[in-house]
Amino acid sequence: MSQVLFRTGGDWDSTTLSRDGQECLAAQLLVQIQAGRDGYGDVVRGGIGAGGDIDAYIRPQSNTLIEEGIFPGTIEMHFLQHSVVVINNHPTFDFQFTQVVFDGRDVTDQVIDLMVNIDSINNEVQAAITLYRPHWLTADEVATFNLL
Repeated sequence: MSQVLFRTGGDWDSTTLSRDGQECLAAQLLVQIQAGRDGYGDVVRGGIGAGGDIDAYIRPQSNTLIEEGIFPGTIEMHFLQHSVVVINNHPTFDFQFTQVVFDGRDVTDQVIDLMVNIDSINNEVQAAITLYRPHWLTADEVATFNLL
């Protein structure tokens, strides 16, 4: 099982990535989850339990054509004000066994989208999480949190 740790203070100089305790020189880190949608693509309750897809890899600086998978395992991502942990220890990386923790709360049943794309080659940075927030007396909502 892989253990990946990503930290950033908001600029390239403060950004680090390690895998299994060793520094990892990466050209790109991508973690993308799309979940909680029905057959028409409309947002529904359930998050990971409603099905979806995940893509997670590291492109090493030494060969940017290679995509080294992160799962099965865990990735911890620490941003300026937020943290996200994604865990999938299933041997065949079955999506339904994915767990997502946002700022210390399990949001596995609420996550709609997670996009973390840290691409040093193209100087691109995207980091956001979208959660489904059900309400009892008022309309449900979808909230997006920018991580950077």
